[in-house]
Amino acid sequence: MFKFSFQVEPEDESPSTTSKDEKAKPESSTEESKSTVKGDSDVYPCEELDFESLQSNKTAVNPEVTSSFTPGAELAIDYLNHLALLDETFTDDIVTAETDHSDLIPNRYEGGLKVWECTYDLGEFLSACEERRAEFGGKKVLDLGCGAGLLGIEALLLGASCVHFQDYNKDVLTKLTMVNYDLNCRSSTESDESKEQKSTPVEVKFFSGDWGSFTEKYDETYDLILTSETIYSTQNYAKLLQLFDRKLEPSGVVYLAAKTYYFGVGGGVRLFEQAIDADGRFRHEVVWKCCSGVKREIVRITRKL
Repeated sequence: MFKFSFQVEPEDESPSTTSKDEKAKPESSTEESKSTVKGDSDVYPCEELDFESLQSNKTAVNPEVTSSFTPGAELAIDYLNHLALLDETFTDDIVTAETDHSDLIPNRYEGGLKVWECTYDLGEFLSACEERRAEFGGKKVLDLGCGAGLLGIEALLLGASCVHFQDYNKDVLTKLTMVNYDLNCRSSTESDESKEQKSTPVEVKFFSGDWGSFTEKYDETYDLILTSETIYSTQNYAKLLQLFDRKLEPSGVVYLAAKTYYFGVGGGVRLFEQAIDADGRFRHEVVWKCCSGVKREIVRITRKL
């Protein structure tokens, strides 16, 4: 059984005033110019990132987190939770969001430095039984909107032959996702023992940028797409469905974890199900549900044959 135990420093400041359950509200005219949505031409372009660039960024993360992960053990995660770490090496948008205790700035910073609740749900769901764990053997997986990269790391450790990590912000990938991959996968796979046991190399890639440009720029397709807390904005539903259509293999599966409703933002599982039905290309089924507290669900999505 996988355990999701996160080495996260407790917040000693007031709670975030902007989240995926609330609309981002800039506090000054200066910040308004940064967060105003100007359309698709204003979003970040898609880019494939070199993992080796991590080496020059290690000073930006917590050096005390050094443990690695093996199946059945705990997952080590490096989480940027102190403003002292948000120096000039980060983009202005991320510094602004963290300084203002804001979880997102639309089309600028989409919350990748925070591990959202539904990531825990999906990670535990996928590892809960042998049948679901077996889905990953030899498969090509996309961790879409990956943030810390926990779902993609889990896929690798469950036997996926290829995992691609995608997140909106380049800084999230280079300073968090890649670090966690390095802590949990890279060091162990490079040991002498692992080299002897490994018959086929595992492919790992990292992509930053907007979903629309990612869909158009790369021809990659996947057996499994894992995505968590990515349907809070109804404006992105068309892009997301188009990505599923272009990137999912004919017999592939999407596992999407999200809150039933994102109050104040307008998205949620029910609205996304309506978008799927109107689109007509996919089937959907709720395979897990939490009815206590903030209601959360996991949806299994497949193509209509």
